[in-house]
Amino acid sequence: MSTAAAIGAELFAPQTRGHALAMTDASPRTYRILGVPLRAGSLLPGNENDAQAYREVEFVSRLQAVGCKAIDDGDVAIPSYLPHHSIPPIRSWPAPRIAWECVRDRVEPLLRQPNQVPLLIGCDCSVVIGTTEALMRASGQDVHVLYVDGDFDDAAPESGRCQSAASCAVWLLTHDSPFWTGPPLRPSQVSVFGWTNPSRSKLSGTSLADMRRSGPREAARQTLQRIPASASILLHFDIDVLQKQALPAAYFPHTEGMSLSEAAEMLSVFLKDPRVRIIEVSEYAALRDTDRDYINKLVNLLTEALKT
Repeated sequence: MSTAAAIGAELFAPQTRGHALAMTDASPRTYRILGVPLRAGSLLPGNENDAQAYREVEFVSRLQAVGCKAIDDGDVAIPSYLPHHSIPPIRSWPAPRIAWECVRDRVEPLLRQPNQVPLLIGCDCSVVIGTTEALMRASGQDVHVLYVDGDFDDAAPESGRCQSAASCAVWLLTHDSPFWTGPPLRPSQVSVFGWTNPSRSKLSGTSLADMRRSGPREAARQTLQRIPASASILLHFDIDVLQKQALPAAYFPHTEGMSLSEAAEMLSVFLKDPRVRIIEVSEYAALRDTDRDYINKLVNLLTEALKT
């Protein structure tokens, strides 16, 4: 039996039907586009309405033009008076957690509806805490985070050092701590893909070099094969996984990274997997893209991968 057939069989088997609650018929997915207008988890404030750039280049209509069902659901409502500070261990705390809980409460009801896939834009990497919690509430504990990023984002909070919540995102996901309600995921429930900066906490994943040895499509297929067929997947795509030359409008661009063509091949595999329940595109910096050339490239990349 092929991998795709095995995944489909297990998804619709009686014992897994509870986990696949919102994806149990043959109707096409509807992508619910949600902006997250706050970078509370990033290193510095300033880029607080990056989702607007996606709208300026007509992201939703471009998805519709390639056969996708897509709805602009506006922005997640987040208070505008949240703190910004540099007090250890997490910068601007508790602003990130407030933002995560706003995201969680907005996304969870969508996940309980058939074939609805929240697609978050304009967010920082730390938003994965809120979306993971929403997915766990809607789908149970059988979830998997597919974290496509140039970094592992697994720095541990330290009492003598102030760090952004984004740099701690995967550490927070996989450890007990007072910073979110949890429960944490097992490290085996997180796959970090495309990294060039290694893990600080001995997590494993598929590096950029690993991907290039196998090729983007095959490396993506192998990653999906290692994820349980019954799992609900959250796909996190940090655009800093792309090389700076290709997309310098990332919040922390990397000199080494994927080319646009490599990313297109990878996403064409990941985004077609029927287990994907949430998509989030993080760390686009609109202030570095005043003529909107790079958001156009990013939207082209996403629409090509999502087209039916």
